Amino acid sequence: MPVPPSAQPLRTPRRRAPRNTLNPDRILDAAITLLDRDGTEAFTMRALAERLGVAPMAIYSHFRGKDEISDAVAQRLLDTVELPGACGAHPDRELREVCLGVYRLFTEHPSALQLLTTRPTRGDDALAVIDRMLTLLRACGLPRQDAVRAHVALMQYTVGSALWSTRRTRAMCEEGARERAKAKLRALPPERYPALASLVPELLCAQDDAAAQYEWGLDRLLRGLLAGV
Repeated sequence: MPVPPSAQPLRTPRRRAPRNTLNPDRILDAAITLLDRDGTEAFTMRALAERLGVAPMAIYSHFRGKDEISDAVAQRLLDTVELPGACGAHPDRELREVCLGVYRLFTEHPSALQLLTTRPTRGDDALAVIDRMLTLLRACGLPRQDAVRAHVALMQYTVGSALWSTRRTRAMCEEGARERAKAKLRALPPERYPALASLVPELLCAQDDAAAQYEWGLDRLLRGLLAGV
């Protein structure tokens, strides 16, 4: 029996973007939002088109496909890391700023690290950052091999800190999760975990300010790496 028109569910029309307003910048802005929110695995041309309010084919007028968009996003995000030009009088300070820039990139845009590691060719986008860090380490007086090892140590610390921060932030997004985690720490039996129980206030402070914790460790790592040069 056919359903009368008045009884059929109403369909919500898709909001369309105004004509002639779609451009590469708008597409990349929307792609960055989706990638940061859902990750590279869930990023599709259909999802991007829905966010933009256009048909998927409209995006192909500007980009050949998802891979080209992902490459453009990776380059745009890396371009936000400010790299000093010629080495100044304080290469150690400039090196610190580059590390902070990379850390901010990975914490503000969690998709950046995924994009740089999911396809071999995308690693080329990071070469300028690597080259600048190595240049600054050499300018600080480190020998060739030590400069390379120092660069690897700084990147391991920076990437690891960013991953720790973003994953904890996501885990704490659930309603009440932060309060439950704090309550669990405060309830630790001191006879079993004497150090943890006695340092709960300090632990909570360090966990709540991940950026300050990263800078604290970065300063001490740089001091150790550059000691004696």
